[in-house]
Amino acid sequence: MNLNALRTKLLPPCPALDFHVHPLTGFGPYPIESLKEDVRLLTEAAKRSGVAKMCLFSVWPVSERQPAMQQCREANDYVRAMRDEAPNWFLPFCYLTPMYPEESVREMERCVQEHRFVGVKLWVALKASDPGLDPILRRATELGIPVLQHAWIKTTGNLPGESFPVDVANLARRHPKARIVMAHLNGCGLRGIELVADCPNLSVDTSGGDPESGMVEAAVARLGAERVLFGSDAPIRHFGVQLGKTLGTGLPTRTKVDILRNNAARLLPPWAGVGSAE
Repeated sequence: MNLNALRTKLLPPCPALDFHVHPLTGFGPYPIESLKEDVRLLTEAAKRSGVAKMCLFSVWPVSERQPAMQQCREANDYVRAMRDEAPNWFLPFCYLTPMYPEESVREMERCVQEHRFVGVKLWVALKASDPGLDPILRRATELGIPVLQHAWIKTTGNLPGESFPVDVANLARRHPKARIVMAHLNGCGLRGIELVADCPNLSVDTSGGDPESGMVEAAVARLGAERVLFGSDAPIRHFGVQLGKTLGTGLPTRTKVDILRNNAARLLPPWAGVGSAE
């Protein structure tokens, strides 16, 4: 088999939609000075792997786990500029902090109503069980956009303010009409799957760590195929390696297509312009 044939065999069965991507400048292993270069490197790497669209959010500066609102606005303006540079590739999410819930709501409205952002990203400022998240979740639900909440179970202990899966489950129960995605399936593990299983409005993305045999299959079996979404966490992890978590399973092709594209398309608002794969 020649290299082109092998590459075709290894590509996803549909144009993949990555639900979890960062700019190189906002969360990456090395600095990139130019926005155009940031766009070029991400899109070229995605294209080689069969990723066609990326939900993009910055948590710049990564050293600030409780950022000021001005820092959130700067992060959001950067991903908007990346979207404007390559509109067929990027779907921007607004980065918010529940340390400032009312200001975060106003920033969400600016991003969504003025600049057509398609979701919200919450990181580690406060745990998802904290009531500071409630105004953000209420407004996101009204606007019809999903919320991606970072979560992890770390053997070394989570950071202050870093959510465990139980915190995200608490958030989903408080806001049963919200569209919530818990990030980092591999970081949350089998225990994390069990802790969120009874929250029908909560999905998980497949990012977090290297591929682990049986993890995606376990999530599909416990949560249902419609509640598992492909996410890479690029550029921290490589698109191709993270795609392997789904492509390397024995799941039916239809289920793989749902994970790699259709489930995300279902959660995103209409103005994202993302259609399902047949």
